[in-house]
Amino acid sequence: MATSGNRRLAAFALALALFAGARPAHAGNPSESDVATARELYRQGADALDMGSPKTAVEKLAQAWALVQTPVIGTDLARAHKALGHLVQAREAALAVQRIPVTHDETSRSTQARSDADRIAAELEGRVAHLKIVVAGVGDGYTPTVKLDGTVVGDAALPVPRQADPGEHLAILDTDDGRHAEARVTLGEGETKEITLTVGAPSGPPKPPKPSETVIIQQSPSLAPPPPSKLSAGVWIGIVTTGVGVLTGAFAGAFALSSASIVHASCTSTGADGKFYCPPSHAADLDAANTLGIVSTVGFVAAGVGATVLIVALVVSGGKHHDTRARVLPWISPLGGGVAGTF
Repeated sequence: MATSGNRRLAAFALALALFAGARPAHAGNPSESDVATARELYRQGADALDMGSPKTAVEKLAQAWALVQTPVIGTDLARAHKALGHLVQAREAALAVQRIPVTHDETSRSTQARSDADRIAAELEGRVAHLKIVVAGVGDGYTPTVKLDGTVVGDAALPVPRQADPGEHLAILDTDDGRHAEARVTLGEGETKEITLTVGAPSGPPKPPKPSETVIIQQSPSLAPPPPSKLSAGVWIGIVTTGVGVLTGAFAGAFALSSASIVHASCTSTGADGKFYCPPSHAADLDAANTLGIVSTVGFVAAGVGATVLIVALVVSGGKHHDTRARVLPWISPLGGGVAGTF
């Protein structure tokens, strides 16, 4: 163990090391007040460690480490924990020193502290004990709480051996319905043990198992897909008849107009009845014009009938199912016809 004079020399070197290789425990750089306070706490902790008071040394050095993290403070904190038999905390302090970044202007004292921390971590790795805690008898629906030496052990840590210091330990199991169990165990250095905490059967009726959390996403009615449309046979008959009638009337009317233009150009109108008299070479044009005109008229009449059937079918089916997704309606005018719809 170093002498008190060497410790004070280290405290003097710390004044430089606090800025060269220092890492604050909080965000940002340490303030001048933090540095001054950490320097004083380190001096008190180093003196306590020299005088054989590792408990006081741990208290002061831990406070200094919380303000400013340097290799010197961390290594002496590891030494103080080791002197108290806190092998887990001592090793963690030494490993924390290894995680401090090395600076280009780091002092020789900090470099030596890093080397000492590496040696302490390697030495304690095989001396740390392990304890696995098993709980039994809790029952479905009940919540167990496990503590080791007063510290709650989380559910995630129960299945694996837990690092522990050599010596005696107290494990406690409590359930939310008031049942209790505890056990003491003594661990040697590097030893691994398993203990089982068993509570008696619950006094009340069995609790139902806790339901698993299920996320239910309720879709807004405005975003829900509309039900599939079911069109009646009458609607389909009306649509087909209207469409075929409109197309037939339109095409036949167009050809009738074309043939009529030829008749007007090649035939003459004579007599009181105003009929066209065409030469034999254009008689076919006159017949075609008359025939296509009749076909066009029949086509539009059929379209009108189909439109009537469609409208009636939509009105009837509308009383059974209100469907606002689509509307198909035929239209007829002197200039033609077609089908209009909203979707």
